[in-house]
Amino acid sequence: MLNVTNGRIVLENKIFIGNLYLKDGLIYTISKDKVYEGDIIDAKGQLVTPGFIDIHCHGGGGQLFAFDPITALRGHKKRGTLGVLPTIGYNMSKEGFINGVKNIVKIKDEAILGINCEGPFVNPEYGADTRNARKVDKKEYEAIYEAGQGKIRIWMISPDIDNAREFIDYLKTKNEVVSCAGHTGCTKEQLKDIQLICHLYDGMGPKQRACKDIHETGTAEAVLADDQLYAELIADSKGVHVSDLLLKITFRAMGEDKIILISDAIGTKENYSDGDLNYNELGQLAGSMMSVNLAVCNMVKHTGITWPQGVKLATLNPAKLLGLDKNLGSILKGKKANIVVMSEKGDVYHVIENGEIYNG
Repeated sequence: MLNVTNGRIVLENKIFIGNLYLKDGLIYTISKDKVYEGDIIDAKGQLVTPGFIDIHCHGGGGQLFAFDPITALRGHKKRGTLGVLPTIGYNMSKEGFINGVKNIVKIKDEAILGINCEGPFVNPEYGADTRNARKVDKKEYEAIYEAGQGKIRIWMISPDIDNAREFIDYLKTKNEVVSCAGHTGCTKEQLKDIQLICHLYDGMGPKQRACKDIHETGTAEAVLADDQLYAELIADSKGVHVSDLLLKITFRAMGEDKIILISDAIGTKENYSDGDLNYNELGQLAGSMMSVNLAVCNMVKHTGITWPQGVKLATLNPAKLLGLDKNLGSILKGKKANIVVMSEKGDVYHVIENGEIYNG
């Protein structure tokens, strides 16, 4: 039993000043000033949020999930990410991709909500280090799916490569898998049957204009005009992946229900004085070094949206996409007691998992 007192509790549509009482791993009550039997955490006026959910995350704590999922998970848990889809990247070899999936499947931790396969069938014209990008291969995708043992929850493909439709139709037979499009310059017609967009604007075309004096519509505009699609966004501190103007435009176009903030983290750091970006050995921008709670803070800073709106983009929205919002994604009585106490700058003071203080 645990009380979290004096908090600015971030609910779905407002901030409530008061206390939480957690019991038997669940949120038991939200009250103005009532304190129950049990331990007490004084939030001291800081934000009290649901545990964050990161659906696109390659690594943390100095390790990639594909190689050392336990260490990578620990690196994000201590920063308030209590639900994650470890992500396997298209830059891995055939053997490495399947082995990465198998390594994650072995881990028995309920914070691992499944697996995100970013590829390996991608358009080599879009994205960092596409040397291992490959064509659609039925034997390979069937082997990857078998290795995942039903735990693959998101699978990304570039819809503009040869035989992409064959693969998208295959995904339609797997009800647990969210079909995702990314690393692409595809048309709106090629987005048919796609449910999610991989890091909107990043690794996305068109690269050239047919007429230099006309702003043409491309993949990103097709996404903004679609009322059904979810879209991932990377909101880094300097607005490098996506500028502050584009973040504002996207929020205005898509609203607060269809955007999902991600870290696209290759790792995490203890000190962010030199930034939160990641560059690969080729010098290319390749993901980030942040946890998703920092993406929330960056989104609020860059766009001026409210804290309930910003937090929702990394809690309730990903939970809804994955069909897990009955138990995760918001602070409501009866939901799982995954709670984070943090500052408006993203400094994490307390992480509570299943009603228990997480010490990493």
